[in-house]
Amino acid sequence: MSRWLSACVLIAGCGDGATAAAPAVPADTGTFDAGPSDASPSDDARADGGPVADSGPGDAGPETISTGPKGCITEIVAGTKVFSCDGLQFEVTVPAACLAGGGACGLVLDVHGMTMSARIEDKNTEMRALGSKYGYVVVQPNAIPAPPSSSWTPAVDDTKVLAFLKSAIEAYDVDRDRVHMTGFSQGGMMTSRFLCRQAELFASVAAAAGTGCTFVGLDVPSRELPVLYMHGTRDAVIAYSYGAAQRDAAVAAWKLGPESVVSADAKHRWTRRKSPAGTVFEFIQFEYEASSVLLRGHCFPGSNDLTATEPGQYLGFACTGDSAFVWGEIVMKFFRDHPRGK
Repeated sequence: MSRWLSACVLIAGCGDGATAAAPAVPADTGTFDAGPSDASPSDDARADGGPVADSGPGDAGPETISTGPKGCITEIVAGTKVFSCDGLQFEVTVPAACLAGGGACGLVLDVHGMTMSARIEDKNTEMRALGSKYGYVVVQPNAIPAPPSSSWTPAVDDTKVLAFLKSAIEAYDVDRDRVHMTGFSQGGMMTSRFLCRQAELFASVAAAAGTGCTFVGLDVPSRELPVLYMHGTRDAVIAYSYGAAQRDAAVAAWKLGPESVVSADAKHRWTRRKSPAGTVFEFIQFEYEASSVLLRGHCFPGSNDLTATEPGQYLGFACTGDSAFVWGEIVMKFFRDHPRGK
């Protein structure tokens, strides 16, 4: 078996997942900063103190919001809580300030890749801490079985994740104009599929190293929405050509205009295009690599996940060396800049 195929089977699930995804064409303080931000990289989005811990002495306690429990979500409390639903576990982090209800916060669905877990994903995105800083409930599902064998099955798991997301939107009474999704590898594939098939739910999405929306025929989003997509040119798991093909298909389907450069240097190029309606499509390609030859460019720029520390973790998913941007930070900035209708 080739090195690429071995890596693909290990990390992304080449069989069912990659086939379905390939395009047809080549610390919680109780307050948060909800103000606008630039689209270009900066340091102001990094949250102090790292990921939010599980519920403990510093959390706000069992204060509830108006809509209350919904479906598998049995209680509404500040901090991180795990809910079991339809055979999957969902880790939900709620800033104390979001308990005010009435659309006080947005929501981010953050989906991990193969061999990973919600906690490994958060090591790389720091979305829990960023959500607490900027006012977003963060939902991070876990695939089964546990790492390192975890893998998403689209035909089964997409429906389960979608159902939980809809329950969470109601249970936490979030701002429907600030519901977003991001994911990496298999999680990026799910994000791309949801872009194509559930566009009405989201204000904007950000996918990394995972395609799944062909933008051809019936496989086109029902509405335009802002998209941020990232793919490493040296990705040893999901070939960069898949990401470039999805970009090119989006350019054709949405009649996107000429690209402008957001940021570029010898190691990365970040561009932006707009549709005639003003919808933004941003694309980042980079040459950074992980420490593992199984991954190479299949990694998170700016992450600190250099070694396996979480239960079942097989590899560190951080890109090594200096990066021009931090993926989790620019995803959150993109979401803050692109609520529904903007």
